[in-house]
Amino acid sequence: MEMDGAVIRKAFIAMATLLMAQAACGPLAAQPRSESGIAGVSMFGRPPPGFNPLTASNAELDEYGFPPRPDRNLGEGARKRWEQRVMSQTRIVPELTQTNVFHGLVKGIKAVKTGSGTVDATSSNWSGYAITDPTNPFVKPGSQVEAQFVVPKPASGCTDGSTETYSSANWVGIDGALSNDVFQAGTETDLDCRSGPSYYAWIEWFPNSEIKVKNLTVAPGDLISLSAFIASDGSKHLSIENLTTRKSVALAMKPPPGTELVGNSVEWIVERPTLNNVALSKLTNYLLNPWTNISAVTVPKLGEPPVAYLPDSAPASATTYHLWMSDGSSEISGVQLFSIPATTKTAPSLWFVATTPY
Repeated sequence: MEMDGAVIRKAFIAMATLLMAQAACGPLAAQPRSESGIAGVSMFGRPPPGFNPLTASNAELDEYGFPPRPDRNLGEGARKRWEQRVMSQTRIVPELTQTNVFHGLVKGIKAVKTGSGTVDATSSNWSGYAITDPTNPFVKPGSQVEAQFVVPKPASGCTDGSTETYSSANWVGIDGALSNDVFQAGTETDLDCRSGPSYYAWIEWFPNSEIKVKNLTVAPGDLISLSAFIASDGSKHLSIENLTTRKSVALAMKPPPGTELVGNSVEWIVERPTLNNVALSKLTNYLLNPWTNISAVTVPKLGEPPVAYLPDSAPASATTYHLWMSDGSSEISGVQLFSIPATTKTAPSLWFVATTPY
């Protein structure tokens, strides 16, 4: 049967359109971002062959889930750290599962000493540093909090026949000190006296529970880099890089129902998580836990220089909280800041110390 001329013309136009699209995007171009199967979570796949983060535009970095390129005003060190992160990795598509572990808001905070823009305090679940700012600067595109650390190995708190379990989480995040949400990424160092230690990476937007990244291997001694940042289009991104195995994941999250990012605090925290959103876990005795390249920035307006928020240097509108974790009777986790004067544009380091009685 002969085909109608109009049908042939339509088929030809459709084929030409397809060929033009392939020429522009590649014959099998993959979508850079896909849904994960968990509500509100999307994943970034591997960028196309030949993609170079060092020469990519800011829009292209956003499209493929890479952390934003540091402004030159942040110094050469910031640029070198960023280059290490984006170039020394192989992006993998994360396999995710939701758990019953929660890394929640700061609890039981009690001020011990206050100074000009600083507060030394204890908390029942957090140790580390939190910087708050009532002007909500961290909701703006270009805002980021990041850090690197060595995954700790638990010291045994187990005796013969013990069934105790212990948990400890390293994370960076936005919100949680003065809001009802926490947008965060981290790693877990747990100990079950029946089965031994376990380690994994996770993301979370509290009040939802933790989402475990099952296929990003984490082991004691690995160097991990974390960041939570706001992309240029306002979307909320998380990046986890294992700089030892050279594997990474990048994800975007939407806020849980009834929640939004406030943007009034950033944190660098070692936490004892809450199990089943009911009871605090016993803290893993992690002994020592060094962190480096502590940094947070926000961009007040497009085209303006970034503003740095560091534990040793923050704007006048901010308050810096130095937090020790307490179980009610004794301090069980603390942190010491090591820094060079802020004028050198050198990121400070933190040294966490477990002081558990076991």
